[in-house]
Amino acid sequence: MAEAASKNAGGSDQNDGQLELVTGRQTAAILMLLFDDNEAAKILERLEPQEVEMLGEAMISVADVDAIQIDGSLERFLQLTKNQTMLAYKSDEKVGRVFRQALGTSRAETMMNRFAPKRPSNIAEILKWIPVKDLAELVSNEPPQISAVLISFMTPEVAAEMLQLLPQGLQEELVYRVATLGPVSAHALAQIHALLEDNGPSAEEIAPPMEIGGVMDTASIINSLPKQLSQAVLKGVTKRDRKIGKQIEDEMFVFADLMNLSSKDIGTVVRKVDTAILVPALRGASAELKEKMFAAMSQRAAETIQDEIDEAPPQPMEAVINAQKGVIAIAKVMLDNGEISMSGGGADYV
Repeated sequence: MAEAASKNAGGSDQNDGQLELVTGRQTAAILMLLFDDNEAAKILERLEPQEVEMLGEAMISVADVDAIQIDGSLERFLQLTKNQTMLAYKSDEKVGRVFRQALGTSRAETMMNRFAPKRPSNIAEILKWIPVKDLAELVSNEPPQISAVLISFMTPEVAAEMLQLLPQGLQEELVYRVATLGPVSAHALAQIHALLEDNGPSAEEIAPPMEIGGVMDTASIINSLPKQLSQAVLKGVTKRDRKIGKQIEDEMFVFADLMNLSSKDIGTVVRKVDTAILVPALRGASAELKEKMFAAMSQRAAETIQDEIDEAPPQPMEAVINAQKGVIAIAKVMLDNGEISMSGGGADYV
């Protein structure tokens, strides 16, 4: 009798364990298997490459689910979606159609560039599906200016991984080109899109040039490189153009990056910074960074700084930014001297 009860309890535990598996990704996988092929394919078309891979693995893993688990996944889906509406579905496309009809294509695109979120580019979507090794071969065989545009549409992590497969001279050339890119015309983007699609460009779209690249994107790419390589690439770019190299270096370590310091190291930095610089610098800091910096001080010191921030008159944004640059300059010296350490992205600061 006890043995039977034990078996029943074991069976119950096993069923509970199976039901617990039908959550999140596996729920989506079960729903995908219930759709017909065309419906499932349309959903997959809207996913990122990593999402497609994860969902494919989950679809294989749930192939043997039973009816109870299928019912559970459908119930979970209904619970998650019962309060959602279709109002936001393709709302950006609706706004675009209305504006183009009212203002014409050129004026509508110019106006929407002021307020609409950046729309994903077809170029970026195509590049997501190309293996990094093939990307390296592609940029190696194209003129540097075209390669720089292609790199600007990659994520910093992919761009950094791809750059590591290229010769050092070409690395420096392309990073410099990305940093100095200006607006790229719609016609040029159409030609690059055609290059990726391996056919001729369609009719030119009347649209304003697209802002891509720049020192901020370049800094993100270099930060994703291993430390030794990032230093070599930055040194090469600085040798070519000292001003651009300095701008990139400034963007590689900004005030918000102090969050990556340990509490002990933040305290070390704070003790080296004059109050006249720290007070305006903290006025423009996030609540999380302020809290972390205050926590690294004594209670009395933190209260004094907070009082000075509260009592000080409004500061020009330029004064706040300059103060933050002053703090960063001190932190950089301490990093170079090994007094503090910080890791962020792919590059390590020591």
